[in-house]
Amino acid sequence: MAFRSLSKKAIGCMRLAAVAWLGFLTVAFIIFTVIMHIAIENDLLWWLDLSFGVWVLFAIVYCIVVPKIRYLRYQYDIDDERIVVQEGLWFITKEVAPIERVHQISVTRGPIDRLFGLGKVVATTAGGTVVIRFLEVEEAERIAEYLLGKVRRIVEEQNSRA
Repeated sequence: MAFRSLSKKAIGCMRLAAVAWLGFLTVAFIIFTVIMHIAIENDLLWWLDLSFGVWVLFAIVYCIVVPKIRYLRYQYDIDDERIVVQEGLWFITKEVAPIERVHQISVTRGPIDRLFGLGKVVATTAGGTVVIRFLEVEEAERIAEYLLGKVRRIVEEQNSRA
């Protein structure tokens, strides 16, 4: 099996997604901190300020390190028989879908994907979906066309046997 790696654009996409997610949590933490300072007028709230500082440090490290790790661990392979996607941060998962079980292929692009010229191929089977993320749009379209052609040939072979 020859796994393929992602385009370098994927790191930027992963990083922006991490910043957006952590930005939302940071705003929630700031609101919580302000409410606590108003509700409890006390010099013992230094721990809250310290925890906010630790959170900001964690968020910065997370946005720099985690996308790089995810990028290095994300791999996919498509051969004549199956689609394999391997990814993970703490736990590495490997999804395998036999091409003969695929009944729907789509290419989707979210707002962050579009900023980086990326998309994802979603292969739906009766048992679930396998998603190949962070692909350049041309690559995603090429993969989708290949899979559609492969599925058509399998269906034609099955119909000719019947």
